[in-house]
Amino acid sequence: MSKDPSQKVALVTGANKGLGFETARQLAQQGIKVLLGARDEKRGKEAESKLKQEGLDVEFVLIDLNDAETHKAAATYIDKKFGKLDILVNNAAINLQGIDSPVPTASETSLDVYRKTFDTNVS
Repeated sequence: MSKDPSQKVALVTGANKGLGFETARQLAQQGIKVLLGARDEKRGKEAESKLKQEGLDVEFVLIDLNDAETHKAAATYIDKKFGKLDILVNNAAINLQGIDSPVPTASETSLDVYRKTFDTNVS
């Protein structure tokens, strides 16, 4: 259990970069314990390290939107360690087309890519 039951606990998915990282930072700056959800352990721990260097109370949690086992493991961990989750920010999303190459037109994008993107980002 959390040492201070009055402290709020937040989970931010996709917290290793971009909007998720900044959302996690701003929540932690308000005194909230922030769990940094990320599917890549190395990147998640790098984000954790950066925010801890700022004196913020954050902790990396492995969670991948496409892996139900990581959802269960994260839920079990949060329940055992904190006994609650006050705030959930579902920020994680995927871009299967990538950002380093030109974005194909709608007619050049396969139905499989649309389905996988939708299933991950909307679920």
